[in-house]
Amino acid sequence: MFCPLCGSSAKTVFTIKQAPIADCSECSHRFYKATHCANTVTQIFDDNYFTGGGAGYSDYASEKEMLIERGRMYAKKLAGITHPGRILDVGAACGFLLKGFVDAGWNGIGIEPNRSMAAMARSEVGLNVLPGTLENAQFEERFDLISMIQVVGHLFDPAMAFRRAHDLLNDEGLLLIETWDRTSISARIFGKRWHEYSPPSVVQWFSAKGLSDFLSHIGFERLAGGRPAKWISGGHAASLLKYKLGNKRIFDLIPEDMMIPYPAEDLFWAVYRKRS
Repeated sequence: MFCPLCGSSAKTVFTIKQAPIADCSECSHRFYKATHCANTVTQIFDDNYFTGGGAGYSDYASEKEMLIERGRMYAKKLAGITHPGRILDVGAACGFLLKGFVDAGWNGIGIEPNRSMAAMARSEVGLNVLPGTLENAQFEERFDLISMIQVVGHLFDPAMAFRRAHDLLNDEGLLLIETWDRTSISARIFGKRWHEYSPPSVVQWFSAKGLSDFLSHIGFERLAGGRPAKWISGGHAASLLKYKLGNKRIFDLIPEDMMIPYPAEDLFWAVYRKRS
């Protein structure tokens, strides 16, 4: 078994529902070694992922306004670093995050493996979201910003995806990432019961240092980062709790449309610049 980031040997540290979770002996990256391909990804992130609950969403579209505001929040964070330009949003779903960037003056496109979500972005949000994956899509342009919000944990070939992002950025273009921190206090306390250990939908688990080290190796420099403010819907929270702790009736008492602040101790964001 070999690390999908650095290629070094790795060993299994525990299993989740018979899925072996491994740590790299060299860079300490944690991953589930799946034989994913583009077709497998479209099967995993099918319509049920966005509406069926479990490790996915009970109703992704119900979080529209919250996700648009999240895009605006990140655009505001970038305002002190760069001016709005051309953006590629990876894993764009139905375009809500991208809409937040557009509202803040950016323009661009998204890419999303789920064809239904991509079609919804075009028909209902009015944004150009293409069906496909970053690793396999062909683009005839370069971008000033590539955003990967809650995406890198899903990448079936993260090294290829990050190198692809590097190639698609203009000189000194930016890569924005938000993901879960596997070295956080929450992840260490809960161990294998941590909510983000949910293969096969989540297959990569990063630390802030490990991510920065790899990106530095392929030509990025870290500019800023931190812990983001995050909210989730009551329906999404109840779905995740049932998935991890069992279908207990008490979780049905959570109002579906309630907006719940997430402490975000186990979440981080960072922005990286392509070195010219």
